[in-house]
Amino acid sequence: MAEKTLKSHAIWSVVLQFSRFGGNALVFLAMARFLTIEQIGAFGMAYAPVRWAQVLHKSGILSSVVVVVRRKKDNAEVEQDDPAFTALFWLAMLASALVCGLIFLLALGLGRFSSIDASVDDMMLAMLIVPIAFGVSSVPEGLLQKNMQVKAIALRTLAVQLGSAAVALVLAMQGYGGWAMVWFAIMNAVLSSVASVFLAGWWPKGGPDLARMRAHLPQMSAISGRGLVAGGVHALLQFSVGLAFGLAGAGAFQIAQRIHQILDALCLAPVRFLVLPLFSKATEKGDGTLPGAMVLRALTIAGLISAPVYCGTILVAAPVLTLVIGAENASHAVPTLQILCCVGLSLSTGAILSQALTAVGRAGLAFWRVVGTLVITVLLAGPSMLVSVEAVTLGYVIAAYASMWIFLHRTTQIFDLAPRQAFTALARPYLAALIAFGPLFWLQHIVQTNLHWSDAMTLVVIMPLAVAAYVLTSRLVAPTAFSNVIGSLNR
Repeated sequence: MAEKTLKSHAIWSVVLQFSRFGGNALVFLAMARFLTIEQIGAFGMAYAPVRWAQVLHKSGILSSVVVVVRRKKDNAEVEQDDPAFTALFWLAMLASALVCGLIFLLALGLGRFSSIDASVDDMMLAMLIVPIAFGVSSVPEGLLQKNMQVKAIALRTLAVQLGSAAVALVLAMQGYGGWAMVWFAIMNAVLSSVASVFLAGWWPKGGPDLARMRAHLPQMSAISGRGLVAGGVHALLQFSVGLAFGLAGAGAFQIAQRIHQILDALCLAPVRFLVLPLFSKATEKGDGTLPGAMVLRALTIAGLISAPVYCGTILVAAPVLTLVIGAENASHAVPTLQILCCVGLSLSTGAILSQALTAVGRAGLAFWRVVGTLVITVLLAGPSMLVSVEAVTLGYVIAAYASMWIFLHRTTQIFDLAPRQAFTALARPYLAALIAFGPLFWLQHIVQTNLHWSDAMTLVVIMPLAVAAYVLTSRLVAPTAFSNVIGSLNR
């Protein structure tokens, strides 16, 4: 029964991960067909700081609630009136006030000193309700997660997203432009907050207790730090691209970033979720150490799963985006998306090694990898801002690989692995994908240019060929990864 419950939690957790990380992106793409690239860019700029700051609540406060050790009274757990939860609630509201103040100042500065469309700062002001809603719901949602009510969270997320998306899609079709997405963000946050409070049945039992709030602040800050730095890369690029290249450039980057979010939800978010408990169990058996063979096996599996997703997106980006968001918007976004997908190998490496480091109590190294990516990205962003959106995106990709190589040399020795050995484990599946998809890329160009095939017809022919070619090349070029995946599926 316990194993069945664990599997149920795992399945619903995967559903939840995709709903959170992929659902919003899918809704965005559905509405993008009815918006201009400038309207998409206006929303992307306005939402960037809001989305970045939500890490304080969705990671810092929520995770702090999960790890709180409940007080005991008369040999029974006191679940809902623990003063630690009330302290965390007021910390969440303090964070919301700070975020709202900073976004308000940013909106005022943007309206006064920037020549960008005035709708951007108006959108930012309208979305001040979002961090407040996140603050209200962070403790109740943390309690739901602490009590392993994963199914309830997943169903709530799906229901709220569907309802908000229906209203937003109607607004987009009625010509409300980027404001349709603003309303989606607001409705999604507010309805999720109300549902979380209702499902958890929790509300603070008292006012702010400064001593207790100070006691929980270091842990909350430490948890939030890595997420803020990691999310800061894309948020900074999104906002900077808008300032440097206008709303059209911001729109192209926003579309590419949202599709990239879907790709992560499809292949890396489930992997991150599944490998951590496996690594933790192996660490317990190994007295705090993790076998290098297990890490290497996870790297090969992650490579074989992620390589066709990222490389395949480069192959079919043009016809798929043309069908989904229209030719005009696709023409701006495709080059940026294709460059952004080149970061797949680096992200896959980080996904596995970060979880492995967490399992052995060395999560700080994973944090410094994120810091390194941010610093190098900022250094490269200056010159690339003088060139194009594609140059800025390429700078981020270069930064990701530079920090990855440093990360490999600093972490693989912990697991008794050579950096080249770890890199090769992931690189072989990506090499297989390049060999499989390279000729198909030129075939696609030929049939569309010379034979004038439609995008739909091209995809019907190209995608089955791509799947067959990747299966064949991966068995030849990455046999270890292929056998590891097959072995895992047969268990």
